[in-house]
Amino acid sequence: MMSLDEKTIERAWLLIDGAVFDAPRFIYEYDDQPELEYLYLGTPHESVIEVSPCLVKPSPSSRIWSEQVRWQDHAVVLMADEILSVLADHLRSLLSVKLHDGGYSYLRFYSPKQLVRLMGAFSDLERDQFSGPITDWLAFQTDGQWRRFSADGQRPARPASEEGWFVLADHHIEALAAMAKDEFVTRLAQYLSLNDASRLNALIQQASSFGFRTEKDVSRFAELAVVHGERIEHPEFQAILSSSEMPAGMRLNELDKRLAYGVAS
Repeated sequence: MMSLDEKTIERAWLLIDGAVFDAPRFIYEYDDQPELEYLYLGTPHESVIEVSPCLVKPSPSSRIWSEQVRWQDHAVVLMADEILSVLADHLRSLLSVKLHDGGYSYLRFYSPKQLVRLMGAFSDLERDQFSGPITDWLAFQTDGQWRRFSADGQRPARPASEEGWFVLADHHIEALAAMAKDEFVTRLAQYLSLNDASRLNALIQQASSFGFRTEKDVSRFAELAVVHGERIEHPEFQAILSSSEMPAGMRLNELDKRLAYGVAS
Protein backbone atom coordinates (compact mmCIF):
# COMPACT_ATOMS: atom_id res chain seq x y z
CA MET A 1 0.00 0.00 0.00
CA MET A 2 1.34 3.40 -0.98
CA SER A 3 0.90 6.20 1.57
CA LEU A 4 0.69 9.90 0.79
CA ASP A 5 3.91 11.88 1.10
CA GLU A 6 4.34 14.85 3.45
CA LYS A 7 4.29 17.42 0.64
CA THR A 8 0.91 16.14 -0.54
CA ILE A 9 -0.53 16.02 2.97
CA GLU A 10 0.28 19.70 3.56
CA ARG A 11 -2.20 20.79 0.86
CA ALA A 12 -4.56 17.84 1.09
CA TRP A 13 -8.22 17.71 1.99
CA LEU A 14 -10.16 14.52 2.56
CA LEU A 15 -13.61 14.08 1.00
CA ILE A 16 -15.38 11.11 2.59
CA ASP A 17 -18.41 9.24 1.27
CA GLY A 18 -20.75 9.44 4.25
CA ALA A 19 -23.18 6.93 2.78
CA VAL A 20 -20.75 4.03 3.23
CA PHE A 21 -18.48 5.23 6.05
CA ASP A 22 -19.16 6.77 9.47
CA ALA A 23 -17.10 9.87 8.74
CA PRO A 24 -17.80 12.06 11.82
CA ARG A 25 -17.09 9.28 14.28
CA PHE A 26 -13.85 8.35 12.54
CA ILE A 27 -12.70 11.97 12.14
CA TYR A 28 -13.14 12.93 15.78
CA GLU A 29 -11.63 9.67 16.96
CA TYR A 30 -8.36 10.45 15.18
CA ASP A 31 -8.29 14.25 15.15
CA ASP A 32 -9.00 16.61 18.06
CA GLN A 33 -9.24 19.79 15.97
CA PRO A 34 -10.28 19.04 12.38
CA GLU A 35 -11.98 21.47 10.02
CA LEU A 36 -15.15 19.72 8.92
CA GLU A 37 -18.09 20.47 6.63
CA TYR A 38 -21.10 18.31 5.82
CA LEU A 39 -21.73 18.98 2.13
CA TYR A 40 -25.48 18.43 2.48
CA LEU A 41 -25.71 21.15 5.15
CA GLY A 42 -27.69 24.14 3.88
CA THR A 43 -28.69 22.38 0.66
CA PRO A 44 -31.91 20.72 -0.56
CA HIS A 45 -30.35 17.41 0.56
CA GLU A 46 -30.08 18.38 4.24
CA SER A 47 -32.91 16.03 5.25
CA VAL A 48 -30.52 13.10 4.68
CA ILE A 49 -27.49 14.77 6.24
CA GLU A 50 -26.66 11.55 8.12
CA VAL A 51 -25.29 10.15 4.82
CA SER A 52 -23.73 13.42 3.69
CA PRO A 53 -20.27 13.50 2.11
CA CYS A 54 -17.85 15.18 4.52
CA LEU A 55 -15.02 17.53 3.61
CA VAL A 56 -12.20 17.44 6.14
CA LYS A 57 -8.99 19.39 6.63
CA PRO A 58 -7.04 17.37 9.19
CA SER A 59 -5.15 19.35 11.82
CA PRO A 60 -1.31 19.37 11.85
CA SER A 61 -1.29 16.79 14.65
CA SER A 62 -3.99 14.63 13.07
CA ARG A 63 -3.73 10.84 13.14
CA ILE A 64 -6.14 10.51 10.22
CA TRP A 65 -3.40 10.14 7.60
CA SER A 66 -1.77 7.28 9.49
CA GLU A 67 -5.12 5.45 9.43
CA GLN A 68 -5.28 5.47 5.63
CA VAL A 69 -6.26 1.81 5.45
CA ARG A 70 -9.52 2.68 7.24
CA TRP A 71 -10.74 5.31 4.77
CA GLN A 72 -8.88 4.82 1.48
CA ASP A 73 -11.72 2.85 -0.16
CA HIS A 74 -14.39 5.34 0.93
CA ALA A 75 -12.84 8.74 0.28
CA VAL A 76 -10.94 10.83 -2.24
CA VAL A 77 -8.11 13.23 -1.55
CA LEU A 78 -8.12 16.63 -3.17
CA MET A 79 -5.61 19.46 -3.17
CA ALA A 80 -6.52 23.13 -3.18
CA ASP A 81 -5.26 26.41 -1.75
CA GLU A 82 -8.67 27.60 -0.61
CA ILE A 83 -10.54 28.15 2.65
CA LEU A 84 -12.98 25.53 3.90
CA SER A 85 -16.22 27.40 3.26
CA VAL A 86 -15.36 28.31 -0.34
CA LEU A 87 -14.12 24.84 -1.21
CA ALA A 88 -17.13 23.19 0.43
CA ASP A 89 -19.54 25.39 -1.51
CA HIS A 90 -17.85 24.56 -4.81
CA LEU A 91 -18.23 20.86 -4.04
CA ARG A 92 -21.87 21.45 -3.07
CA SER A 93 -22.45 22.95 -6.50
CA LEU A 94 -21.41 19.57 -7.98
CA LEU A 95 -23.64 17.34 -5.83
CA SER A 96 -26.04 17.04 -8.75
CA VAL A 97 -25.47 17.71 -12.44
CA LYS A 98 -27.71 18.64 -15.32
CA LEU A 99 -28.43 16.01 -17.96
CA HIS A 100 -28.93 16.53 -21.68
CA ASP A 101 -32.71 16.04 -21.37
CA GLY A 102 -32.97 18.82 -18.79
CA GLY A 103 -33.22 16.52 -15.79
CA TYR A 104 -30.77 16.28 -12.91
CA SER A 105 -28.80 13.43 -11.37
CA TYR A 106 -26.73 12.93 -8.25
CA LEU A 107 -23.00 12.74 -8.93
CA ARG A 108 -21.01 10.60 -6.48
CA PHE A 109 -17.60 12.11 -7.27
CA TYR A 110 -16.58 11.51 -3.64
CA SER A 111 -16.48 7.74 -4.29
CA PRO A 112 -12.98 6.67 -5.45
CA LYS A 113 -14.36 4.30 -8.06
CA GLN A 114 -16.81 6.87 -9.42
CA LEU A 115 -14.18 9.61 -9.44
CA VAL A 116 -11.83 7.54 -11.61
CA ARG A 117 -14.60 6.86 -14.11
CA LEU A 118 -15.70 10.48 -14.13
CA MET A 119 -12.27 11.96 -14.65
CA GLY A 120 -11.62 9.42 -17.38
CA ALA A 121 -14.71 10.66 -19.24
CA PHE A 122 -13.69 14.34 -19.10
CA SER A 123 -11.50 16.26 -21.50
CA ASP A 124 -8.74 18.39 -19.95
CA LEU A 125 -10.92 21.49 -20.35
CA GLU A 126 -13.93 19.82 -18.74
CA ARG A 127 -11.78 18.63 -15.85
CA ASP A 128 -10.51 22.18 -15.28
CA GLN A 129 -14.05 23.58 -15.32
CA PHE A 130 -15.36 20.89 -12.99
CA SER A 131 -12.47 21.26 -10.54
CA GLY A 132 -12.64 25.03 -10.02
CA PRO A 133 -9.89 25.86 -7.46
CA ILE A 134 -8.88 22.20 -7.04
CA THR A 135 -5.51 21.32 -8.57
CA ASP A 136 -5.45 17.57 -7.92
CA TRP A 137 -7.80 14.69 -7.19
CA LEU A 138 -6.43 11.40 -5.84
CA ALA A 139 -8.21 8.06 -5.63
CA PHE A 140 -6.84 4.87 -4.12
CA GLN A 141 -6.81 1.86 -6.47
CA THR A 142 -7.17 -1.86 -5.85
CA ASP A 143 -3.54 -2.36 -6.90
CA GLY A 144 -2.42 -0.33 -3.87
CA GLN A 145 -1.47 2.78 -5.86
CA TRP A 146 -2.90 6.28 -5.93
CA ARG A 147 -4.45 7.52 -9.18
CA ARG A 148 -3.94 11.28 -9.60
CA PHE A 149 -5.94 13.62 -11.83
CA SER A 150 -4.60 17.15 -12.22
CA ALA A 151 -6.40 20.37 -13.15
CA ASP A 152 -5.17 23.93 -13.58
CA GLY A 153 -6.94 25.10 -10.38
CA GLN A 154 -7.48 28.51 -11.92
CA ARG A 155 -11.25 28.42 -12.36
CA PRO A 156 -13.40 30.31 -9.85
CA ALA A 157 -15.16 28.37 -7.12
CA ARG A 158 -18.91 28.15 -7.62
CA PRO A 159 -21.41 29.02 -4.87
CA ALA A 160 -23.59 26.23 -3.50
CA SER A 161 -26.67 27.96 -4.94
CA GLU A 162 -25.46 27.08 -8.45
CA GLU A 163 -25.81 23.34 -7.88
CA GLY A 164 -26.56 21.70 -11.22
CA TRP A 165 -24.48 24.12 -13.30
CA PHE A 166 -22.26 21.36 -14.67
CA VAL A 167 -23.77 19.47 -17.61
CA LEU A 168 -23.15 15.75 -17.92
CA ALA A 169 -23.50 15.20 -21.66
CA ASP A 170 -24.57 12.03 -23.42
CA HIS A 171 -20.97 11.22 -24.40
CA HIS A 172 -19.98 11.43 -20.73
CA ILE A 173 -22.73 8.99 -19.76
CA GLU A 174 -21.76 6.62 -22.57
CA ALA A 175 -18.11 6.72 -21.48
CA LEU A 176 -19.06 6.11 -17.85
CA ALA A 177 -21.23 3.15 -18.84
CA ALA A 178 -18.45 1.68 -20.99
CA MET A 179 -15.93 1.96 -18.16
CA ALA A 180 -18.36 0.42 -15.68
CA LYS A 181 -18.96 -2.48 -18.07
CA ASP A 182 -15.23 -3.02 -18.59
CA GLU A 183 -14.70 -3.15 -14.83
CA PHE A 184 -17.56 -5.62 -14.45
CA VAL A 185 -16.19 -7.87 -17.21
CA THR A 186 -12.81 -7.87 -15.45
CA ARG A 187 -14.38 -8.84 -12.12
CA LEU A 188 -16.53 -11.49 -13.80
CA ALA A 189 -13.50 -12.98 -15.54
CA GLN A 190 -11.72 -13.28 -12.20
CA TYR A 191 -14.79 -14.73 -10.48
CA LEU A 192 -15.33 -17.37 -13.18
CA SER A 193 -11.61 -17.95 -13.85
CA LEU A 194 -12.46 -17.34 -17.49
CA ASN A 195 -10.10 -15.30 -19.65
CA ASP A 196 -12.00 -15.62 -22.94
CA ALA A 197 -13.29 -12.09 -23.66
CA SER A 198 -15.65 -13.17 -26.44
CA ARG A 199 -17.15 -15.87 -24.22
CA LEU A 200 -17.62 -13.39 -21.37
CA ASN A 201 -19.35 -10.86 -23.62
CA ALA A 202 -21.57 -13.60 -25.05
CA LEU A 203 -22.60 -14.63 -21.53
CA ILE A 204 -23.42 -11.02 -20.62
CA GLN A 205 -25.47 -10.56 -23.79
CA GLN A 206 -27.29 -13.82 -23.16
CA ALA A 207 -28.07 -12.75 -19.60
CA SER A 208 -29.39 -9.43 -20.92
CA SER A 209 -31.63 -11.23 -23.42
CA PHE A 210 -33.32 -12.98 -20.49
CA GLY A 211 -33.85 -9.69 -18.69
CA PHE A 212 -31.08 -9.98 -16.11
CA ARG A 213 -29.87 -6.44 -15.44
CA THR A 214 -28.04 -6.28 -12.12
CA GLU A 215 -24.42 -7.35 -11.77
CA LYS A 216 -25.50 -9.92 -9.18
CA ASP A 217 -28.03 -11.56 -11.51
CA VAL A 218 -25.75 -11.46 -14.55
CA SER A 219 -22.90 -12.99 -12.53
CA ARG A 220 -25.13 -15.74 -11.19
CA PHE A 221 -26.48 -16.59 -14.65
CA ALA A 222 -22.96 -16.65 -16.10
CA GLU A 223 -21.77 -18.95 -13.32
CA LEU A 224 -24.61 -21.40 -13.96
CA ALA A 225 -23.94 -21.30 -17.70
CA VAL A 226 -20.23 -21.97 -17.25
CA VAL A 227 -20.68 -24.73 -14.67
CA HIS A 228 -23.45 -26.58 -16.51
CA GLY A 229 -22.44 -25.85 -20.10
CA GLU A 230 -24.81 -27.04 -22.84
CA ARG A 231 -27.31 -28.41 -20.29
CA ILE A 232 -28.63 -24.90 -19.84
CA GLU A 233 -29.86 -25.00 -23.46
CA HIS A 234 -32.45 -27.68 -22.62
CA PRO A 235 -35.99 -26.45 -23.45
CA GLU A 236 -37.13 -26.84 -19.84
CA PHE A 237 -34.37 -24.57 -18.58
CA GLN A 238 -34.86 -22.09 -21.40
CA ALA A 239 -38.54 -21.89 -20.48
CA ILE A 240 -37.63 -21.02 -16.91
CA LEU A 241 -35.18 -18.35 -18.04
CA SER A 242 -37.75 -16.84 -20.43
CA SER A 243 -40.66 -16.88 -17.98
CA SER A 244 -42.43 -13.56 -17.61
CA GLU A 245 -44.28 -14.74 -14.52
CA MET A 246 -41.25 -14.88 -12.21
CA PRO A 247 -38.83 -12.08 -11.22
CA ALA A 248 -35.16 -12.47 -12.09
CA GLY A 249 -34.00 -13.80 -8.73
CA MET A 250 -36.76 -16.40 -8.58
CA ARG A 251 -35.98 -17.62 -12.11
CA LEU A 252 -32.33 -18.08 -11.21
CA ASN A 253 -33.24 -19.92 -8.00
CA GLU A 254 -35.53 -22.25 -9.93
CA LEU A 255 -32.93 -22.81 -12.63
CA ASP A 256 -30.28 -23.60 -10.03
CA LYS A 257 -32.58 -26.10 -8.32
CA ARG A 258 -33.55 -27.83 -11.56
CA LEU A 259 -29.97 -28.04 -12.75
CA ALA A 260 -28.93 -29.56 -9.45
CA TYR A 261 -31.61 -32.27 -9.53
CA GLY A 262 -31.79 -32.85 -13.26
CA VAL A 263 -34.47 -32.34 -15.90
CA ALA A 264 -37.88 -33.64 -15.00
CA SER A 265 -39.05 -36.54 -17.14
